[in-house]
Parts: sequence; structure tokens; C-alpha cells
Amino acid sequence: MVRDLLVPGFINITEQKGRVEIFWSEGQLLDFFKGYDKDEDGRLTKDEAKAAFDKLGSRCSTFRTWRARCHADTNSKDRSILNVNDLVKYALKRGYKL
Repeated sequence: MVRDLLVPGFINITEQKGRVEIFWSEGQLLDFFKGYDKDEDGRLTKDEAKAAFDKLGSRCSTFRTWRARCHADTNSKDRSILNVNDLVKYALKRGYKL
């Protein structure tokens, strides 16, 4: 049996076969990525993003950083800098769990 519980603005909980998975919410991810933004300009360098994906538990943080850059807004001239909001959208799609 699969049961989903979505608490608005908080967390998404999924119970499947007696195992509970708790997913990061948008607000939690935003705060998380902002914690890695050393100069607090709303953008992360490749190294800052890689460190954040490492902490999220990504098995290959270099790959995740590259994929996040591919999914990010392409209007930026400097592809080595990632917007925090774009990282949050990408991480939500990937379904990282707490």
C-alpha cells in the first residue's frame, strides 16, 4: 500500500510497505542551498553546489552539479554560477529525502 501525505509548505511523506520516506520541501531546500552561498548573492559556484549535493547524499555530486547547470536558466552568460532557485527546482525533481 502506498500512502502520500502532503503538508503544504512543510514536507512530503510517502509510506510504502511499512517504510516512510520524507522528502525535502521547497523552503527547506532553499534554506539549505542558501547556507552554501558564501557571498550571499543568491548564486552558487560549481564548488559550492558540489559541496551542497555531497551533503544531500548524492552519489556523484559532480554529475548532479553538471545536470543542474544543464537544467538551469540558460539566460546566464556564466554557466559556472548557478542560481539558488534553479538548484531548488532541480533538487525537487530529483526527489532528495531527509
